[in-house]
Amino acid sequence: MKSTIHVKNVVQTDKLTHENGVTNMSKLSTILKHRKLQIFAVSGVAMAMFVVSLPSISTFAHADASSLTAAQQQEVRAIIKDALINDPELLKEAIIALQSREQQGADAAMQTSLVTNHEAMYETKSDPWKGAATPEITMVYFTDFNCPYCKKIEPALNQLIEEFPQLKIIIKMVPLQGEASKLAVDFAQTVWLNEPEKYLKVKDMLMSSPRGLDAAAIAKVAKLTKTERWAGNTDPRVAQMVDDNINLMNELGIGGTPSMIIADTVIPGLVPYEVLKEQLEAAIAAQDKTQKSS
Repeated sequence: MKSTIHVKNVVQTDKLTHENGVTNMSKLSTILKHRKLQIFAVSGVAMAMFVVSLPSISTFAHADASSLTAAQQQEVRAIIKDALINDPELLKEAIIALQSREQQGADAAMQTSLVTNHEAMYETKSDPWKGAATPEITMVYFTDFNCPYCKKIEPALNQLIEEFPQLKIIIKMVPLQGEASKLAVDFAQTVWLNEPEKYLKVKDMLMSSPRGLDAAAIAKVAKLTKTERWAGNTDPRVAQMVDDNINLMNELGIGGTPSMIIADTVIPGLVPYEVLKEQLEAAIAAQDKTQKSS
């Protein structure tokens, strides 16, 4: 990845654009031809835009637009276009640089959002959970009962709890897969609020269904878990809780389920157990280091 080259290394306005009051285009062209890579490194984004349409030469390394005529601007455009045609790797590098900058911006926004929404993630009393009652480390888990990938990742989460008894997993249920998902979330969240000791059995049975859930499947789970009274009898508090979970996903920029958050890392999608374990171990190590230094 090329580092950004300071403007003064590309275009020296006083010397290149004016010499005794006269524009020295030949000298500018020479610099451009011999420093194509340097020009491109000034800004991948600006250069790509510059090639497509050069509205004014001021976009080129902050040069004075009045110093070049339209014909001279056209000549500069031709030089840069020629550089890209003869070395298309330049454009590839610009795209990579753009993607890198965008990712850095997204990562920074994510970290800010994690800090801002810390309480909503970890301290919502109405959230169901499993694992350690007095945890040393906590994971947040967004899930949907009708999400096939959520069903597949459940064994890995259970394995984490077995291997790391200090772990607590906060479960944030979201109905993203249609009306049946909503029925399942309403039912499970209602059970948690009213008979929390039955929740995990309800959740596990709903998740273990190999097919998409429907009202009949949910009613069967309710019967097997002796929670029939809550099937179709949603606690009035649930609607706001579900809305809060969805809003939190949006705030964090999370687009689907399953999604896990460990410390300051968001892990989206179905990932192997080893990935979850590695992230958890890294978070525990960082937490221990912070505690020892404080």
